[in-house]
Order: sequence, then structure tokens, then C-alpha cells
Amino acid sequence: MDKAFFIAWFAIWIAIFFAHSNAFFWFGFCLITFLFILKLFSNPRALLNLPKGALVLLAIFMIFLLPFAFKPPDPMRTFKDFLKNYLFHTIIALYLALKIKEDPNFYRSPFFYIPPAFSCVAVSLHHLFSGLKICFTGSSCPSTVFIANDISLLKGFVITSFAYVLVFFLFLGLYVIEKDKKRKLFFLFIGLFSLFMEIILGRRASLLAIMLSSLTISILSPNKKIRRLGVAINLSLILLIVALLLTQVGKEMLIRWDKLDFLAQGKYEESGYFGMRLYIWPIYLKKALEDPFSGTGIGRKTQKLSLAQTNDLALRLEHAHNLFLNLWLQAGIHTMLTFLILYLYTLWLAYKLWSARSEGTISVYLFSFLLAFFIMSMLEGSEEGTRFTPYWIAGGFVWGLHEKSRLSS
Repeated sequence: MDKAFFIAWFAIWIAIFFAHSNAFFWFGFCLITFLFILKLFSNPRALLNLPKGALVLLAIFMIFLLPFAFKPPDPMRTFKDFLKNYLFHTIIALYLALKIKEDPNFYRSPFFYIPPAFSCVAVSLHHLFSGLKICFTGSSCPSTVFIANDISLLKGFVITSFAYVLVFFLFLGLYVIEKDKKRKLFFLFIGLFSLFMEIILGRRASLLAIMLSSLTISILSPNKKIRRLGVAINLSLILLIVALLLTQVGKEMLIRWDKLDFLAQGKYEESGYFGMRLYIWPIYLKKALEDPFSGTGIGRKTQKLSLAQTNDLALRLEHAHNLFLNLWLQAGIHTMLTFLILYLYTLWLAYKLWSARSEGTISVYLFSFLLAFFIMSMLEGSEEGTRFTPYWIAGGFVWGLHEKSRLSS
């Protein structure tokens, strides 16, 4: 069973980080689904031992999604996106929760941490090598050479940014709780390397989310060690960003095509990426309010086709660049609010674990990631494909740790 999980888990992480990995995605999630069904057959009451609030909210959420999983004009596409975006993710979250509840040291096992570590480092090194190759063999070397989707096997700097943030917080947590010096150094390297990649890729939303999340734990934590670590992350990132902004290369990496003077004047549609979001959100919100309980059907492609006129008004950015607004547009306000409540409930469970000081300090970093993912999702559409996977992995972790903590107490 552990070997089968390792294969499925590795396939999922390859799908998260690597381009052209659709087959790995379906194979990994189908194998996890099979293992989940086997686990339920061996212990039909296993699910009932997970947090009841999460199970109820998940059930309501899936029921609300179902009518939008078979929407015309292409019900097969919406059903496929329902499987990819929601059903498989729900199953992996529940399976991880059951694994963690049953095995206290599961997340410290190489079966768990080798796949994300290897996938993250391997694809990142290939991306860095590909960028450097362009510099050494091409006629020019732009400062934004690494901020490209088609130079390497990296799935995309936006798509993978959520996974990089999860790897950063998860491995930072493993570093803090690990006793073995060699493994501590390994976990620290993976965590810092993923943060380095977010900087190289110019992921401003990710860096902002990490800073705000780290600031939160440095304020709220009663543990001096965790407070100091949160402050250290913040100060280091602030100093690094300021140093980069003092250079032309750094400005091109972090500010890029944004026009801060236009943003200050309220000319949002001309000011760059953040200003364009401020411009399009009211347009999509107005469209959603026209019929709050209806939706286009699940999936970004279906949403794009159904809202063609709205997309033209919204600078042709194709979607709302906000998880909750996209979910509302696709499946109605009732579905979006149910997911929002589930998200906040999971965040509260993580905080509850942390404040009880159970499970060492891993719960602190799960809370930090969930908070960071929430911030990023307000600026990006994270409900599609493997963008969404990190949330469900962290959610499953929290549900399993909470139930394990409750049973042990």
C-alpha cells in the first residue's frame, strides 16, 4: 500500500511542477482514488473519524457543484473539469487526512517528502539552466529571462507559484521539528530553494503572501523561536526586495511593465497587472450579481466561452483572477460561500492546532500556508487544475492532524 501511494504521490507532484504532464495527473489521482476506495472497504467508518464540520461542508459543496458539472454546450468538458478541479482534490485531501490520523510520523517519512522535494528541485534546475543557456548562447540576456513559460519543463511560473509556497512552508516546518542534523539541512535547503525560485520568477503575489503570513505568525505566536523565525523571514525579504528595487535588473524583475504613476492616478486599465485586476473585478462582480445563483459551468474554458462579452469588457484577461469570484461565476454564490466557509473552517482548525501546541510546530506552517494561499487566491484564479492541489494537500493535513490530536487528548 505504501509503495502504491508513493507512486501515486510522485506522479501528482510531477504533474504539479512539470509541463506536458497531464498523463501523470490522471494516473496519480486515479491511483489515489483507488487506494481511497480500498481504505473505505477495509474500514467503512474511517471517514466518520475526521472533523465533522469539514465532512458536512465538503458534502454540501460537492452537492452544490454537481448541477454545474454537466452544463451545456459541452457537458463532457464541464464534467472533466469537475473531476480534475474538485472530486479528485477532495479525495486526495480525505486520503491524506486518514493517512496522517493513522500514522503519526507519516509526513516525516521519505515516502512523503521525497516526491515534492525531487520534483521541485529537478524542474527548477532545468528552468535555471534553460534561462542561463539563453543568456550564454543568445544575442542578449534580459533580466526577465527566467520569467517565461516556454523555456523549460516548468509548468508555468503562475501555475507553480502555489506549489512553491507550499513547499517553502512545509519544509520549513519539517526543518523546525526534525532532530537529525542532515535531514534538517536537507529540509532547510528545499524550503529556501523554493523561496529563491519565487524571487527569480518574480512572483510578487507569492512574496507578498509569504511576508503577510510570516508577519501574522510573528505577531500571534507565543513561541519565541517561531516569532523570531517569522520576523527573520519578513526582514530578509524586505531587505532583499529593497536591494533589488535599487537596481535596474531588480526593477525589471519585480515591477516589470507596471506603471505606478497610472495606478496612483486611478488609471487602472493602463497601469499594469495589479491595476488591471482592480479594473476588472467590478465588471465580473456586476456580471455575477445579475443572477447570483446561476453559473457558466465548471472550468476556465467553459467560463471563458460563456462570458465572451464580459471578457471583452474586462480587458480580455479571460477570467476574474480571483478564486472566489471565479467560483461564483462558474457555480453560483451558494457554492462559493460554502467553499469560503470550508476554507475559513480549515484555517481555524489549523490555528486551533497551533494554539494548542500539538504536533510540534508543523501546524504553524500549515496555518501560514493556508493564509498565504488565501492571499494569493485573491489575486489569482487558483481553482483550476494543479494550482488548486496545494490547498487540498494542506487541508487534508489539517483535518488529519486535528482528529489525531483530538483522539490523543
